[in-house]
Amino acid sequence: MMTGQELIDGYEVLFDADLRLAHEAVLTYAAEIEPDGWPSVPTLWRFARCYDVDVGQLSALCGVLTYKIGRKTVFCDSRRAPAHVRITTPVKFSRRVLAA
Repeated sequence: MMTGQELIDGYEVLFDADLRLAHEAVLTYAAEIEPDGWPSVPTLWRFARCYDVDVGQLSALCGVLTYKIGRKTVFCDSRRAPAHVRITTPVKFSRRVLAA
């Protein structure tokens, strides 16, 4: 079992500074602006572009897993629609998304 400290230490090892900064910024923004206090898909896209980070990784750090169908990105929101995440097979998600 992973300890809380190991999780915190891994965050800095696995994710670069830009992604960590984008993660903090999107959560701060969502807490103040989003109706439910959690990042929406359009907000995640906006912050990913602004910080030039992968939307899949940023979304996953916020509990929103993504996968591709052709050129389309599908978002599975574990907070707002947990059933969608449970019915989606893990092989659909990239290793980077799963790591986040």
